[in-house]
Amino acid sequence: MRHRKILSTKGTKIRRRRFTLVFLSISLLGLMATAILDTTPSALGQITTSPVEKKDIFKVIMTVQGLTHNTGDIVTIVSVNGESRVKLFDDSKTYVHSVKADGTGGLVEYVATFPNTTVKTGDLFKACVLTIKDSNLICETGTNSPALRPEFKDLFLQGERSTIPSSQAAKISDEE
Repeated sequence: MRHRKILSTKGTKIRRRRFTLVFLSISLLGLMATAILDTTPSALGQITTSPVEKKDIFKVIMTVQGLTHNTGDIVTIVSVNGESRVKLFDDSKTYVHSVKADGTGGLVEYVATFPNTTVKTGDLFKACVLTIKDSNLICETGTNSPALRPEFKDLFLQGERSTIPSSQAAKISDEE
């Protein structure tokens, strides 16, 4: 009898080992199948994420320099991708206080903001100033840079350069 008990114990151990081996084999095959299916391009596309892009609100800071007591009212215009921002500057209220004692050197600054306009890097914009008194229009074209910062344009009336230093200042001729 003892002999039978030993054989039955051995048989149980063998069955447990077989069951364990079958279970491990099935688990391993399942893990391999999952790994193979998860490396398909569609799964990779779902796993990878793109970095969050900061939305840039396009702005142009425009400075008009060289205003005098005789300049009169001016209109500033900034246009990009078919949209424009316009502002009237009344000479008696807006810039007369910035004019020097000799009657020159007045300036105005205008910030044109385009919050709902998509402006791509390299897109052109135009900044203009119109003197109402003589209908003189002076314009300059700029390019949107890739930096997340405003663009700057300095316009000069009457061919006069201000003593205010500006790295992006440019003299505008009356030809445009």
